[in-house]
Order: sequence, then C-alpha cells, then structure tokens
Amino acid sequence: MSKQRILFLVPSLRRAGAENQVVQLVNGLSDAAFDKHLLSYLPEKDLVSVIDANSVAYHYVPRQRKIDRSVAATIGEIIDKNQIDIVHCTLENALLYGYLGRRFAARQPRLICAIHTTKQATLKHELADWLLYRHLLKKCVQVWFMCRMQADLWIKRMPFLSDRARVVYNGIKISDFDPANDPEARSRFRKKLGIATATKVICCVAGLRPEKNHLVLLRSFKRLVDHGSLDSHLLLAGTGEMEGRLHELVAQLDLDSRVTFLGGMEDVRPVLAASDCKVLASRAETFSMAMLEAMAMQLPVICTKVGGGREAIDDRKNGVLVTPGAVDELADAMEWLLSDDARRAAAGQAARQVVEEKFTYGKMIESSQYCLLHFN
Repeated sequence: MSKQRILFLVPSLRRAGAENQVVQLVNGLSDAAFDKHLLSYLPEKDLVSVIDANSVAYHYVPRQRKIDRSVAATIGEIIDKNQIDIVHCTLENALLYGYLGRRFAARQPRLICAIHTTKQATLKHELADWLLYRHLLKKCVQVWFMCRMQADLWIKRMPFLSDRARVVYNGIKISDFDPANDPEARSRFRKKLGIATATKVICCVAGLRPEKNHLVLLRSFKRLVDHGSLDSHLLLAGTGEMEGRLHELVAQLDLDSRVTFLGGMEDVRPVLAASDCKVLASRAETFSMAMLEAMAMQLPVICTKVGGGREAIDDRKNGVLVTPGAVDELADAMEWLLSDDARRAAAGQAARQVVEEKFTYGKMIESSQYCLLHFN
C-alpha cells in the first residue's frame, strides 16, 4: 500500500495542550505509512525543536492579517507540490485555512478537523461556530474529539457530526512520567522551596485564567487550613491574566506562607513529585493532559465534574470528582485524600494503572492511525 501524504495545520506551535498533541502525533505516526508535513502560521514557535526533522517536513508561513490570502495560497501550493491526500486541521481556525488552501489547490484532499474545545468561552466564538465553522465542518470527512463527553455535546449541538465524529483520547509518554525515574525529586524540590517532609502538598498546574477557577481553589484551601487538622501547602504552577488577582486573594486570606506561585514551568515533573495530590478546579475543561501527567506520576487528582475527567477518574478510587464552584466540597475532598496516607497511595497507584491501560502515547498514535487509514 502506498503512503498517505498528510499535511497537519495548526495555528501556532506555542507550548499548550492542543499544540503539544499535534506535534507528538505527527512525530509518532508511522514513517512507513505516512509522508508527513506540518504547517503553522502564527509567530509562536516554542515546539519547533520538538518536531522530528528526520521524518516531518515543517513549513512556517507567517500570517500578516486575520484572513490572509497568501497563507491559503501557499497551503494550496504545498498540497499540489507534495500531492497531499489528507489535510488535518487542529483547532477551528486551522480548518478555515485548510478549507481555503484546498480552494487554491488543483488536488482536493480529504479534510479532518480536531476540535479541542467543549464550550466556547465567548458569545463571539459561539457565533463563529454557527455562522462559519458549522459549514466548514460539513466539508470534513472526520471530526476528531478528545473524549466521548465532548463528542456527545458537539453532536447534540450539530447532529450532522454523528457520522463523522471520532474520539481520539489524549495520550502521554508514560515512561517520562514515572516517579521511579528520579526517586529523590520529591525531597529535592521540597528542600528548594523550604517545605517540610511531613507537610501535605497540593498542586495545581494550569494557566492562571478565569475558567481554571483558582479563586475557588484558594477559598477551598483556606477552609482546609482553618480546619487545622493538616499542615498543608499549595503550589500554583502557571502564568496568566489572573495572577495579580490571585496574589491579592492570597494576601486577603492570610495564606502568604502557605501558597507558592511557581510561574511557568517547562518541566512540571518536580512539582508533581513534590506533591501529595493535584487539583483541577476548572469550570470548563475538555480532556486535561495535566490530569494524565499527574495520574501517571501516581498522584491522585481532584477534578471537577466537567469535561472528560469523568472518563479517567473513578470517584474515590483513583481520584475524587467534585462539583465546580463548590468550595466546601472541594475542601472536604482535599482533606479526605490528605488525611489518610494509605488511601492516598492506593488511589495514586490506581491512577497510574488507568493511564497505562487507556491513555498512553502509543494508544493515541494507534487510534489516530486507524482513523487516518479508515474513512468509512
């Protein structure tokens, strides 16, 4: 069988969930089955060094305006020059350029779109879905979703997606997230931060954005501290627009000595190793890579009942599910996990087992290759 020639389009190569996933995907696809190209058009290129230059042809076409005809024309040229069979678009904006690029090309490759959102953050984006992207999605032979819940919600909104929806779960390189790789990481990172061995540490690795609900996390942590039964500390890794407001709330709640802001971190494994549990207090989430990374590190995750967390976390078995925005419920969940070392260790072991069975990098590649080779 001849190779499938595939062009992956992604707006940027910034270091974020969707962008990380597409780079790992294009790297991992079989070189024997696929001739692989990757194109981005926004200036963020943090992940360029991660691309396997031996098997992936990378194209950067800088976009000069919101809708840039020259970018679409160049995509059309790449399609024809490389005889592209499939254009795989990560995020809806890439689908727009994939569609326009195909209009410039003599060839008419199949279109695939990978959607990473569940609910749009603004009315403007919601209107864009209905006025523009709904019509473009009808041009796709497949639409990929990151979890079953996300797929079901989109199909409910746009029933025509039911015959082209595919679920391709995020996957991680589980060997990279093994606490046995560096058994001294826990004590080393705690010593660096001045955190005692006996202190129970909670971490949150997430952008400091409104939808991540750090305000609720801080108020819940305050309840835990005020209860007085545990010596606890909270680590916040990430950057974003909420940083100033969060620092203010930490001061208001008199938590300065118990909360550490770590800023952005390229490697979060030391944070996970130093922690006893991880919290995702989000009010909007699809299927969190950060959740999988923590679970692989044998760290039980407390996650809100939104998005695909319910497809990875078995409540009170390998983590805890809580209602978004419920301050007391989140505080109780943290205490439930942190107050019993044996319970927490068992949950952590069960968490890693789930990732090993369902959410590895290998399984993501396997599912993706099957979708790319089977269109009916």
